[in-house]
Amino acid sequence: MNQMGVEAHVLTIKGTELEKRVSELGIKVVNFPNRKRFSLREARKLGEILSNYDVVNTHISKAHWWVWSASFFSRKRPKVVYTRRVPFKISLISRLTKYNFGTDGLIAVSPQIYSYLKETPLLGKKVRYIPSGVELERFNPKKVSSEIRKELKIEEGALILLNVANYSEVKGHHILLPAFKELLRRNPGLNAYLLLVGRDTTSSKAQKEIERLALRGRVIPLGFRKDVPQLLKGADLFVFPSLNEGIAGSLLQAMAMEKIVVASLVGGIRSYLKDGVNGIGIEPANVESLVEGIERGIKELKNEKMKREARKTAQEFDIKRVAEKTLQFYEELLNGGKVSRI
Repeated sequence: MNQMGVEAHVLTIKGTELEKRVSELGIKVVNFPNRKRFSLREARKLGEILSNYDVVNTHISKAHWWVWSASFFSRKRPKVVYTRRVPFKISLISRLTKYNFGTDGLIAVSPQIYSYLKETPLLGKKVRYIPSGVELERFNPKKVSSEIRKELKIEEGALILLNVANYSEVKGHHILLPAFKELLRRNPGLNAYLLLVGRDTTSSKAQKEIERLALRGRVIPLGFRKDVPQLLKGADLFVFPSLNEGIAGSLLQAMAMEKIVVASLVGGIRSYLKDGVNGIGIEPANVESLVEGIERGIKELKNEKMKREARKTAQEFDIKRVAEKTLQFYEELLNGGKVSRI
């Protein structure tokens, strides 16, 4: 947005990883006046902040609740937009309040979410389908190198599987770990490692499950990492057994890096992952299907056509194109007016 001539700031809680990254990029950060609780006093403070903007776009439910409440205290109320990233149902109370009255637009990041919102009473006329974007320049296999084998002391010739997702049941880790265990059992000569990247992958809960399955040394939890392009470059296969998804940004990033991907055909993933064409599709919550999918993926590791098709698919989600569509939506909400600050 800033490169397009629109002054864009990021509103976030002080001390977050998002604040650090945005600051490093030279983008102005504005902090919420509160951290956990939301009071009338804090709403007024936030309302004053919101008065400085033409459009405020929220991306998680809690942030939207704060912004929506505070917007009624603004001297000059901005257009309020909420980007819906999860395919879960919205409660009646939310439909009647924070997503209806006082919210000017809704962005759905996947066809599935779009269809649901479009058919939801009171919300349908406000919805626009704009998928999440991929930074194609950052996730470009021709411009990225990797030292991950050296860092983790993984021998040359060993197979590296990579999963990028916050550790949780919805992301399918309880399917992934048993499937990896079964993969090694079925293929005793297979020298393979599984890297887990994301928040809480180094938690005690994750560690206990790794220990329970006797996978210590074979499963390597890395926690939150900033060098995802480099990790993808060094990996052989990307595995993503999520149970439900909006658009699955990390999967698209892997496809942009021309990786062979194995992923559950759920949510927004079904709109772009074509089994056998640009990746391997599997049944969700099914250990057997995942094991078979990984085995298929291993056989396709030298399938350059599939890798090119994966990159081609990711290009449809170019972050620059997404930014243009989003800005156009903002301008429509402003009745054709130009956006100067968001």
